[in-house]
Order: sequence, then C-alpha cells, then structure tokens
Amino acid sequence: MQYVIKQSDVITTQENGVSRFHEYRFQFQNASLGVSEINGRYPETGYDVDEAVEQSWYVENGSGVIWVGGQEHPIAKGDMVHMLPGEKYWVQGDNLRLVVASSPEWSAAQHKHIGA
Repeated sequence: MQYVIKQSDVITTQENGVSRFHEYRFQFQNASLGVSEINGRYPETGYDVDEAVEQSWYVENGSGVIWVGGQEHPIAKGDMVHMLPGEKYWVQGDNLRLVVASSPEWSAAQHKHIGA
C-alpha cells in the first residue's frame, strides 16, 4: 500500500497556458485527487463534461466564476463546488487553485470537450 505520494511523483499536464493540473495517482480506483491551477478561462471555448465522475472542488486560493447548472456562480477562497456526472461546465479564474476530488477515479476517456 502506498501511503504517501511525493511531489516528484505527481503527473502535471498543462493546457494552452491557462490551466495546469497536478494529478496524484493512488493505488485504488474508487477516487482520485488533484490540484488545478487556472488563470483565464478553462476550457478556452465551449464546455467540458465529465461523464462518469462526481467531483468536488475546494477553492484553496484565488477567485473566479464557474458556469454549471445553466448559470454562473462566483467562487472564492474557502468555497466548495460539487458537480454530478454529465454536467457541462467552464471556469474562469484569477490565480485560482482548486483541490479536485473525483469519484470514481477520474480518467481522460470519460472527459469530453463540447464546442461552443
């Protein structure tokens, strides 16, 4: 059993200079955890949707707006966002840092981009 994931083992992906995601890979599939850093709009156009995971986002730092559930919601440090599978969203952030918990484990195969 892996009890600690070192920062040197974190997988980081960057998208268009707006979003950087740090993925912490556990040895189980019932949940996953990551940290998202957003400066600007993500995705840059349209919406994203996670078809198979429920997500909770904790706003660790910064502020912004998330569009989910058909409306915009301002978010700031200390707020939580919860999304069910299949919900379209976008987020606009200014030095926004989100702790992202997904259940079951997040995978790229279930993550979709929907054009504008």
